Amino acid sequence: MTRTWALSGLALAAAGLLAPVACKGKSDDTAAISANVFLQDANNFSYSGDVSVPSIVTASGQDMTICWDQVSSDIQCHDIDPVLDVDNLGLARFPNKTQAEVEQGLSQNSLLQADIDGYVEWNTDHSSTCVQLADFSFFGTPINVPKEYTADGGTYMLMLTQGLEPGVGARVITFLAPSTDSDVTNVDVPDSCGLLDFTASLESLTPLDIPAAGPFVIDWSALTKDGIGADLLLPNIDRLMVAFYEGQTPVDLQSQFLDLEIIPDASYLLDLPGGTTADLAQASGDSGNFTGFSGDGTWLLALFCSRCYNPAPVFLTVVSPS
Repeated sequence: MTRTWALSGLALAAAGLLAPVACKGKSDDTAAISANVFLQDANNFSYSGDVSVPSIVTASGQDMTICWDQVSSDIQCHDIDPVLDVDNLGLARFPNKTQAEVEQGLSQNSLLQADIDGYVEWNTDHSSTCVQLADFSFFGTPINVPKEYTADGGTYMLMLTQGLEPGVGARVITFLAPSTDSDVTNVDVPDSCGLLDFTASLESLTPLDIPAAGPFVIDWSALTKDGIGADLLLPNIDRLMVAFYEGQTPVDLQSQFLDLEIIPDASYLLDLPGGTTADLAQASGDSGNFTGFSGDGTWLLALFCSRCYNPAPVFLTVVSPS
């Protein structure tokens, strides 16, 4: 290749799959918080899963038209409006990994920024649903993308995202595979429903004991592993959710794992700008700030990494108020 696409630390935390775009509330870590609830690895759920990304073979080194007007469902099998819900198209290049290796990395949350040597994007206008590859740029800086999009360049992954932050809010993904044997210059992005095959368990964990009426200041500094058993980097945790599911048991919720953020009867969210403590009373939802645990059903507490590759929360537990 004659040159590589520009890449900086901002370029990609890559596919932060299923990471929500809008959060509510904000933790204030400027003052020390005295915790009274301490999260442990034993409280965390467990899961296994695979990501199977479709691949579209195209011509190599040529401009092409990319259209997403046929997209109607995202990775979580939720409805998506191709005009209103897609804010950005991003194309990442993995020079030394096969498609199978990228899929494995997505499944195991093991991909690194160093695995990527290029990222270009195009911000949608919420009107058209097609774009030329030549219109992609590096954050507004023109790049001759068709010239760099070649069969020997590596693995290319296209992401349709909600929100404009690179690598965050990916809702649809597909591989583009340039080939010298192909003359395809028109790409129709397929739906992403069915890409994820997850099995989650909320039965084997130790429920988290927590005061029903507060205070409920949590500390997660002792966590070492995420739900898949991978090492957990605490600084990557950037969002918290506490949610109530009326009339539902943990077993009921296991089968609805991909919908846990859209089906609660009450949900409270909190941005986490740093540190390892947070006061749940700062989390907010449609009815205001969180005030305590009540009701007949199941409460869940989750911690998220919006820039991690794997869509699952890094920590998810069943709350046992007392």
